[in-house]
Amino acid sequence: MPSYFTILSATLPVFLVMGIGFGFHRSGLLGEEVELGVMKLGLNLLFPCFILTLVPGNPALTTISSAVWAIGLGFVLVVIGISVAWVVARIGGIRKGQGLRTFAISAGIQNYGFLTLPIVVALFPANPGPAGLVFVHGIGVEIAMWTVGLSVMRGKAGLKSIINGPFVAVSLALLLNYTGLFKFIPGIATTTMEMLGRCAVPMAIFMIGATIGRFFKSGIFHDAFRVATLSVIVRLGLVSCVILAAAKFLPAPPDLQRLLVVQAAMPAAVFPIVLARLFGGQPQVAIQVVIATSLVGILTSPFVIGWGLAWVNP
Repeated sequence: MPSYFTILSATLPVFLVMGIGFGFHRSGLLGEEVELGVMKLGLNLLFPCFILTLVPGNPALTTISSAVWAIGLGFVLVVIGISVAWVVARIGGIRKGQGLRTFAISAGIQNYGFLTLPIVVALFPANPGPAGLVFVHGIGVEIAMWTVGLSVMRGKAGLKSIINGPFVAVSLALLLNYTGLFKFIPGIATTTMEMLGRCAVPMAIFMIGATIGRFFKSGIFHDAFRVATLSVIVRLGLVSCVILAAAKFLPAPPDLQRLLVVQAAMPAAVFPIVLARLFGGQPQVAIQVVIATSLVGILTSPFVIGWGLAWVNP
């Protein structure tokens, strides 16, 4: 089992880069046009390149069942997370019109990709398996977010929104992987994609912090204590236990079990902030959830990952 210091060394830089992105935006050095341009660059070029170099030929994806497990659990665990968040919010006194829908989506979905990936790479440097499953697992998460999640937010699913750069890249990467066609990709093309892909993760983490900074406005601390407390109970407590139990007791592939342990320790995803803004939710509630779980997660994630790896023992 990795030591606490090893895990902290892997997780803390990720949160520090988020903080730098937050401070950079709040200082006025990152305009909205630049921010949107960088996000589009990452979504449509950098992450697809990264996925196309990470997935094909990955040892964790030698069988189709590995991909099915990753996608299926991505969907099911997020649906469970949203359901748990809804129930806890109702018990905690949050009602419709007070941010109930936004809280359920925000606290129910973990940061499944951009924060998870660098931690997985740092924890398992000699094993590319867990990293290769991050975005495959993410397909299931996104399907849940754009169907069940968006239905909760506005009463209507948005299936068309699933078709984005990373989704297409994962689909193509799996096709190349299971047909063996990736072996015929020229080395020059692979090297070019690797160079572009290396830019994806640090840029995405930086932009997560910048996104929080952009929505960090007046009124953000209204009812913050209740929302923050409930979000930590849900995201870093109850749902974390559900994900760890899935890793322990389901017959999932070992590399997916390792990934799930890291997923269990992750704070809330940032994208529900955007969903709340676009579809009539309450962005301030989503921001409170993200900030609270991220700050607490800095301290708790090394313990959860260390204990989880020892308990699951994949």
